[in-house]
Amino acid sequence: METVFVIYRSNGENFRFDHDYFESEHLPLVRRSWEKYGLVSTTAFYPKDEGDIVVVAVNEFRDKDAAVAAFGSPESEEVMSDIVRYTDLTPSRLRGVSFTY
Repeated sequence: METVFVIYRSNGENFRFDHDYFESEHLPLVRRSWEKYGLVSTTAFYPKDEGDIVVVAVNEFRDKDAAVAAFGSPESEEVMSDIVRYTDLTPSRLRGVSFTY
């Protein structure tokens, strides 16, 4: 499995993040857009007391090639342009291999 974390960090006290839109609209859009490329699951994780982290989207892909294909797909333009609908924060990505035991 290849995991891509999309991390949203606050930029202080003045930021906008619509949790309802993110959960009800954006994550389903991610699923619809990238499932055909090998997205297995996408989950929202809200850390407690972790400083500036607002939310982490955890995207599990079949393998590295699936993640690269999804992020390079034509559908990615719609996924990325949707971000402004729920936040003014700029997300960062962290990618790596995950193992489940």
